[in-house]
Amino acid sequence: MGPVDEMLLPQPDACGLAALPDLRGQPLARLADFRLNAPLRVLWPGQEITDRLDASRLNAEVDVTGRILRLVCG
Repeated sequence: MGPVDEMLLPQPDACGLAALPDLRGQPLARLADFRLNAPLRVLWPGQEITDRLDASRLNAEVDVTGRILRLVCG
């Protein structure tokens, strides 16, 4: 396990990320406006994640206020 920014490398778009607009800086709740084609995992600051990647999962990395920093498959 390790920090989110070291564990989540760019993955192929198997999670439908290309269909979403750029939501950086938006509240996490904004994702509710879109039909997601994949499971969603929310990653908070300092949270450790396993090294098990799932290309069909959408990861939302957020800041302490719940604003989206990055969306990535994996």
